[in-house]
Amino acid sequence: MGRMVPAMGACAVHGEFEAELLPGRKPICLKCSQERERERRMQERREMLLQGCGIPGRYRQAKFRDLLPVCEAQAAVIEAFKGWVAWVGRDRNAGNVVITGGPGTGKTHMASAATLNLIGHCGLGVRYVTADQMRTEICETWGRPGRSEHAELSRFASYPVLIIDEVEILDPNGHGLRYLNRVVDSRSAEGLPTVYISNQTKDGLRDMIGYRAVSRMYENALILQCSWEDYRDRRRAG
Repeated sequence: MGRMVPAMGACAVHGEFEAELLPGRKPICLKCSQERERERRMQERREMLLQGCGIPGRYRQAKFRDLLPVCEAQAAVIEAFKGWVAWVGRDRNAGNVVITGGPGTGKTHMASAATLNLIGHCGLGVRYVTADQMRTEICETWGRPGRSEHAELSRFASYPVLIIDEVEILDPNGHGLRYLNRVVDSRSAEGLPTVYISNQTKDGLRDMIGYRAVSRMYENALILQCSWEDYRDRRRAG
């Protein structure tokens, strides 16, 4: 085996450097190698997060700019939500977002665009789920060795960012409402940012999921109201 010898090299990014290498080998900038490795690991993490983020397939390429312009109120909502996304990418204490409005107003599209942005640009763990999907995933643990209701509840409670769509679509007499309240309480206690999406008004949500949960959802939250008409109705009319 050859003996390592000191050598000098020059990097276009980091300048001159010293290295030890076998005779005849070209010096390689250690800082560049470390940066490439960090980027490789970050890219692997982004891909893993994208696979498990849960956004519907039709929204896998969603971007804010793809939303059909409707009115000034819509533009203001989009800009406010983009501002929150930028904030939560820097500071986990950004608070909650509550997005309400009728069907077809772009709520899920905006949530999906936010998810892709936070994963792609910040490497942040984000999970999109409907309230009923969350119920299903937790109930699927029943009778399965190595899995538990408590562990699944803890998983939803601990995502760096959680987006819960269709908050109100739960059987008021079933397990889903209890699970939703547990997750809302846990995330509120830990100060983890959560996006809640619903077709209902605040009063409607209180009637459906309870005053306590709604109070925690709205606490220090950015409230976004999508008051414009259904995109699908506009396309049909056009």
